[in-house]
Amino acid sequence: MADAPAVTADGYCTNTAPVAGSVRSTNTTALGSKFARMNNRPSADCPCGRTGIGVTERGNLHRHKPPQE
Repeated sequence: MADAPAVTADGYCTNTAPVAGSVRSTNTTALGSKFARMNNRPSADCPCGRTGIGVTERGNLHRHKPPQE
């Protein structure tokens, strides 16, 4: 990918903003409160190509490594 974000010396992606419109979470409210607390976490995609990365409360991506080619 030509427009992929930079990578640090230890191999982690430097991007913190998710791809616009990719933030999602599963609807687990019908499955019980304990299951919803454990599994109803928002996730998003990164421009580096990695999908399903957890999103923080501030809307940033968690620290992650780009996919290996």
